[in-house]
Amino acid sequence: MPFNLAELTEYLRIALEALGRYRLRTALSVTGVVLGVAAVIAMMSVSEGAAREALAQVDALGLDNLVAQSTGGLNARGTMKRSLSAADAERAVALVPTATVGSPVVSRYLKLGHAERSVTGQVLGVRPAFQQILRLAVARGRFILATDEDGVAKTAVLGAGLARGLFGFRDPLGETITIAADHYRVIGVLREQGSDPQAGSSMAWHNLNRAAIVPLPTLTGHTFAVAPNQPVDEVWLQVAPGERSEELGEVFGRLLLQTRDAEEFTIVVPRELLAQRYRTQRTFSVVVGSVAALALLIGGIGIMNIMLTSVVERTREIGVRRTAGARRRDVTMQFLVEALLMTIGGGLVGIALGAVVAAGISAYAGWSTHVSSMAVGLGFVVSVSVGILFGLYPAMKAAALEPVDAMRHE
Repeated sequence: MPFNLAELTEYLRIALEALGRYRLRTALSVTGVVLGVAAVIAMMSVSEGAAREALAQVDALGLDNLVAQSTGGLNARGTMKRSLSAADAERAVALVPTATVGSPVVSRYLKLGHAERSVTGQVLGVRPAFQQILRLAVARGRFILATDEDGVAKTAVLGAGLARGLFGFRDPLGETITIAADHYRVIGVLREQGSDPQAGSSMAWHNLNRAAIVPLPTLTGHTFAVAPNQPVDEVWLQVAPGERSEELGEVFGRLLLQTRDAEEFTIVVPRELLAQRYRTQRTFSVVVGSVAALALLIGGIGIMNIMLTSVVERTREIGVRRTAGARRRDVTMQFLVEALLMTIGGGLVGIALGAVVAAGISAYAGWSTHVSSMAVGLGFVVSVSVGILFGLYPAMKAAALEPVDAMRHE
């Protein structure tokens, strides 16, 4: 038989009155649910933030890109390892199946300045194809061209964050900056990359928001005509389709092994990085989820304990209500509503606390977090489920009391 609004209102009134008589005990009992739901919200927020960050980082690298990185250092024979060369990019485009474009990359950390402002930042020497490989959007001006490369022009494209650091809110196009001891003309400013332009990236290791991009021959001082095999730090290659990137990465590696040893370079496949991040994230979610489940279990046991104690303390009250005409289901609903009020209230407080914890993690630990509607919904569902699961037994026990025996209880 369904409950009408008047009955539900009466159950709520009685439940609130009963809980209000033992405020401290009720608050302590709810603490476990609060902490459990807060842990669920915080865990899911960190997990969701990590997933979004991983997708953003791999998107920055490009799922259809391959990267060869020079390891440098000494080999087993004690001699200097051969670095990757600029010519490897052209060889890879010609010999790796379905490769479209490639670009060598030289990375340097140099002092950059304009007027009284100066910073130490990353300077990337690249070829014009680098824009297509990373799908870089230029907010103002243009990217470097083949004419800049051929003429060894001292031109630079600035990341959005670097442009603000050197020029504030002024337009830097056409202005001159110093890179080391040389003067470069600013020809473009990149659009901001990612949701946090100030943050670096653990996968997309070049923080383009804080970098200056220049023609590679300008940075190294050697044209490709004079020094086609000049050493570089990385070789970026774009392939199509991206679904075959793991297979094509092996082909790329074998191609480089024809002229150097295996320890002289590493091949980075963004799709593999994404899979590794997801595996790590799943492990993290299982560990933190177990802690949250344990906290909820403890909270639920606390709720059941307080409800069983309440049944014993209010045995005579139950007998009076049954004698006055209350049905078993009325007593069951009375105690079940009390349990639900505690867990739902604790769940709402836990959701708010979890959001605050997620914000604190983001602010102090630098982790990316995101409180999703799914996390909030799950926190609410969990709190209701705990109330029903751990409140039903005490409610049924209260309803099972015989009126005569309850009235005799002291």
